[in-house]
Amino acid sequence: MLKNEETEKIREHYDADPKKEWDRLQVRFPVEKYITTHMMDRYIRPGESILDIGGGPGQYSIHYARRGHAVTLLDLSDENVRFAKKKARQYGVKIDAMQGNATDLSGFADDSFDIVFLMGPLYHLMTEETRIRAIREATRVLKPGGYLFCSFILMFGGVIYGLRELQETILSPKEQILFDVAAEDKSLSFEAFTYAYMTTVKDAKSLMRHIRGLTTETIFGQESILAPYKNELKNSSKKVREAWFEYALRYCEKDEYLTHSEHLMIVSRKG
Repeated sequence: MLKNEETEKIREHYDADPKKEWDRLQVRFPVEKYITTHMMDRYIRPGESILDIGGGPGQYSIHYARRGHAVTLLDLSDENVRFAKKKARQYGVKIDAMQGNATDLSGFADDSFDIVFLMGPLYHLMTEETRIRAIREATRVLKPGGYLFCSFILMFGGVIYGLRELQETILSPKEQILFDVAAEDKSLSFEAFTYAYMTTVKDAKSLMRHIRGLTTETIFGQESILAPYKNELKNSSKKVREAWFEYALRYCEKDEYLTHSEHLMIVSRKG
């Protein structure tokens, strides 16, 4: 389990403003959702059941509920759960949404879901032990032959964010640990916007190898090559943005471009 102090601070962070995360994917930087759903759609078949662990305010849950999937959302934040239910009503779809912890899915039986998303908890689990526990739990409730989608915040993504949004942080002594660790190509658990874990591509791949019964299908950057250019793209026309989004899909799985993204997804199949 997460330590109580960490759990509560993470919960408080997301309880404070569910709309902020909804708008991040809907308004401020939609390329992440665009690329992620395009890649997911390779693997998700019509009518399959989905468990969205750490589903936040429901962006992905509602997206797939609107496509006819039976979706269950579980999130640490009560306010995220309430927000997701409200948004589902607004969009005219039904999702089952509940509060819970990614490291304990005991409320769900083995082999319960065709598809499982683990697209938020791995940002905040501070030890390898808890990260492995969350992935094992997600794997347990996934049906054989089903797909698990795991997201990570990349260590170099923190550098991209600093350069793009807060350039003065390069002069801040308290921020130097992030820049130094990123330059050393290492991962880091630390207190940032809340308790956070940022990983290298190498360490994310290594973590997934600890999980028996999973085979990696693909690895891709969820913003592909576009994360550094968020501010430029938001001033472009919709037609121009969408052309760049489509072009970025051609790069998202290329190893040499993975660190252009802030978020990494590993897609695995349960044997």
